[in-house]
Amino acid sequence: MHQNTLKFFFLVILFFSFNVSSKTYNSFGQVGLINLPSAEIFNEQSVFLTFNKSEYAKIGTITVSPFNWLEASYFYYRPDDLFWGGKEGLFLDKGFNVKFSYKPTNKIFPTLAVGLDDFAGTGLFTKEYVAATYNFNNLKITSGIGWGKFAGGDYDISNPLKYFSDIFEFRESTSKNLDLGGTPATDLWFKGDAAIFVGIETKIKFVKNLSFKVESDPFNYYELGIVNEFGPRSLELRKKDSKFNYGLSYKYKEFGNIDLSFIKGNTLNLSFSIGFSSKNTLRKKTPFSPKIENIEHNLDQKNEFYLDLLENLNKNNLFLQTATIKNNHLSVTVDSPNIYNPIQASSRAAMVSKIIAEENDYAFKLIDVGQIKRGIEFNNIAYRPEDLVNTKQPITLTKKRSYINNISKTEYKKDEFKPILQFPIFFYNIGPDIRTHVGSPERVFFNGFGIRLNAELQLSRNTTISGAIGQNITDNFDEKASTPNTLLDPVRTEVVEYLQKSDDLYIKNLQIDRIWSIYNNIYGRVGFGLLEEMYGGATSEILYKPFRSNFAMSVEYNKVKKRDYYGRFNFLDFKNSTTHLNVAYYHPNSNILVKWSYGKYLAKDRGYTLDVSRRMPSGWKSGFYFTRTNIPPEIFGEGSFDKGFYIQIPLDTFSKTYSKDTTGFSLKTMTRDGGQKLSLQNKLIDSFYGSTLDEINENWNGFLK
Repeated sequence: MHQNTLKFFFLVILFFSFNVSSKTYNSFGQVGLINLPSAEIFNEQSVFLTFNKSEYAKIGTITVSPFNWLEASYFYYRPDDLFWGGKEGLFLDKGFNVKFSYKPTNKIFPTLAVGLDDFAGTGLFTKEYVAATYNFNNLKITSGIGWGKFAGGDYDISNPLKYFSDIFEFRESTSKNLDLGGTPATDLWFKGDAAIFVGIETKIKFVKNLSFKVESDPFNYYELGIVNEFGPRSLELRKKDSKFNYGLSYKYKEFGNIDLSFIKGNTLNLSFSIGFSSKNTLRKKTPFSPKIENIEHNLDQKNEFYLDLLENLNKNNLFLQTATIKNNHLSVTVDSPNIYNPIQASSRAAMVSKIIAEENDYAFKLIDVGQIKRGIEFNNIAYRPEDLVNTKQPITLTKKRSYINNISKTEYKKDEFKPILQFPIFFYNIGPDIRTHVGSPERVFFNGFGIRLNAELQLSRNTTISGAIGQNITDNFDEKASTPNTLLDPVRTEVVEYLQKSDDLYIKNLQIDRIWSIYNNIYGRVGFGLLEEMYGGATSEILYKPFRSNFAMSVEYNKVKKRDYYGRFNFLDFKNSTTHLNVAYYHPNSNILVKWSYGKYLAKDRGYTLDVSRRMPSGWKSGFYFTRTNIPPEIFGEGSFDKGFYIQIPLDTFSKTYSKDTTGFSLKTMTRDGGQKLSLQNKLIDSFYGSTLDEINENWNGFLK
């Protein structure tokens, strides 16, 4: 490092030093500096989008932190200077990055991280690193060592791992696993020459939320992200005139940052990140204050009490299904349309019941509340009335004095008081309908916008007719070329045909379903209709989900026919049946949900799907999946096997009120025909959250909230 550069570093530290505690995203959508990663990770349950633009490339990244120790990102890279398909600037690449971080409890030691970049893509950015970040009161210092694309520049060193084994001394130019993309390049990891890197970040004293970053630049831009051939501008755009990058970063609270930097001595770089963490709700919730109204009905005491109970529970959006009094014990069942947390819903219902009981001169020793879904009582929790007050009593004591019961799922039907429900009951809502197609070389993002009517007709507690009808307003799908290029039945690769040819008024799905309890802890589902945008037919599933276990298992059978492209009631000739054995295991201490299924897929291939996610009690969920079937990579096509990731965010994160509704998105790395399942509504393996002991117990923080 030159002496003048060292002097500059010290001047920066002395002049700008101020407390640095916030985390920002770099150009590649990783918590870090400018182009370098740091060892830090954003708060758990976070999702961020990062957009980066320089003179030679554009990069878009989705970054998720399901844990405080794990950061995973998926990026799109579009170089402006390279040739592809005979044109400049049309090439599009994508890949995965992952970072594992460890923050010691002793503040003397730095945060440490190990990262793998582009580890399952085409290998244009494949690199690995180990980093350490010291967070002092006055500045952050990050240092590390990197392999792969980190090497080949100005800071190369001999690989220190070769002293442990000779296999680390040399690195092949390409991985044998990257021929079709999508397979981890494990044969390259941490091999060959390495490079050291270092960077600092410090806040500027005089401007709130503004920080200064400087970093070493180890990259050789003639090798970073290069494929096929250079364009006529590449030699000029990718030349490097400096070994350091400098930048300013403005952070807007905990919702992202915007960075302007000067990289490789000759290029301006603009990076913009936006997102949030839903670990804590973004808006403070309105405290629960029950609405109570005592209406005189001039009936005997018991019937007067039941009617008061009905009216007041309904007034508090806890719709009474049944009630009965046995000795000094009150049992009620409710249906809560807007509360996901089973403790929160049942404790609210118990509190309202306690108040109404006292006003009607009843003194119960226990009040138990069962929650009903699709005519099934999927949980039952009994409370002592003296605990149903807003006091400072520890939740652990309330939990100890309460009872979580495993009762028959239809026992509530024997209750004394059963309000008459007038079926059929009709529900509907109107909202936006946004359709997308992501990852095409012609354009990264195709989209359509319209409005959608979602409707449900309840014929009984167990039987419903549901559907969604969309009205297109505008789209750009006709600009996309439909090129399935498949050796299999085009069970999914014709998705563009459906987007382009669907009528302006189209039926997304329309089906009738019946869900019921076959036996205690055993559930059944049958249905038929237009099951999704591409398929219609009949569907069935049987689920076993025991109360005192975190395992669940289901078997599903579907017989379907392919819908035509226009979104109405006609069908094409293709038909098939799919069968799957589904097994799920939930680990409550880590909130990790693992699902594995084996069976027959839409293209008549057979194999398994592994889905790993983190599911929080709030309803937040993020995960990834991959599918392996008996289709070899050469026939599957680019991507080698089916894989993708998804994020689910509870809408009440953004609201003062509570809601069961969620939003989110899922993304496949490549739409192919192998390993494809139906996109079914109301899958039992994903239903009845709050029906097991551990699922209920993880929600006690919602007591009387």
